[in-house]
Amino acid sequence: MKVFLSWSGTKSQAVATAFHDWLPYVIQTAKPFISTGDIDKGNRWSEVLAKELREDAYGIICITQDNFKKPWINFEAGAISKAIDISYVSPFLFNVDPADIQGPLQQFQFTVNKKDDIFNLVRSINNRLDPAHQLSYQILSEVFEVWWPKLECKLAEVAKLPDAETQTGFDWLYTLEDLGRIQATVGCQCIWFITPDPFRNALTDDIKKVIRSNMARGVTYTFIIPSAGEQNVAKQALQHLDNSNSGKIRINDKSSAEAFLKVAVTDYLLLNADSGEVEVFVELRTGSGSYWLKVDDKAAIGFVMRFRALATAELAATA
Repeated sequence: MKVFLSWSGTKSQAVATAFHDWLPYVIQTAKPFISTGDIDKGNRWSEVLAKELREDAYGIICITQDNFKKPWINFEAGAISKAIDISYVSPFLFNVDPADIQGPLQQFQFTVNKKDDIFNLVRSINNRLDPAHQLSYQILSEVFEVWWPKLECKLAEVAKLPDAETQTGFDWLYTLEDLGRIQATVGCQCIWFITPDPFRNALTDDIKKVIRSNMARGVTYTFIIPSAGEQNVAKQALQHLDNSNSGKIRINDKSSAEAFLKVAVTDYLLLNADSGEVEVFVELRTGSGSYWLKVDDKAAIGFVMRFRALATAELAATA
């Protein structure tokens, strides 16, 4: 019986490959095969999968942190549910919380990255076999126990791979969640956050957790915001992030709102601003949400010079 393994992204492909290599040891009549290309870059995946599952087959969709929020995945899941019996398809959530899954994917029976749940997936595949080829529950359990360490070890290796992909599916377009992950994983020691309104991005619950975690490992944050007097609520909220008074939070609010907005019309995130390996991300607001663009090296240096002047109030003094 065919077992169709669908993937999108490096980590998802690694998960699919792990199952592809492991399943025949447990169910020898299983014939796993992996989609030939990244399913959001190739042909209509729902049509390919539906064609395969019209035969005696089973489908596993490899869902990771890299791909579960991509718009196409819910679109395709909805198309699949109209084309085939969804009981023969299982999204495998690789270190993804089922509570985070929204949209058409919710109608499928999830498999999570736990031994008991993966055994239930294998049992479901076994039950899909022709009765003459099905393994008894006892034999299936014993075989699974023998080969489980092999899959467990492989998935543990996959888990160590970096989440290098963006939630948008484009390597040049980022979400705020992507930037939170980048801040948490890159080896920088200095991060600048330039924003006219810290509550929009810098003071979200998820980003505050990232900031506190980074400060614990020695990262220094500089927030450049417009001046609003001593009772600036945003300034106080930023100061509150540094509960231990470690000095890892620096706030510059010397520029008037008018001078600030001449230079910083949106939000900017600068990683390693005090080194030659600076990376700069610029917020792009659209009618459907907020995204971030990474600028090239030449532009990054220009942004550092611009905001260094703003931070030292040189622009405010000449405005």
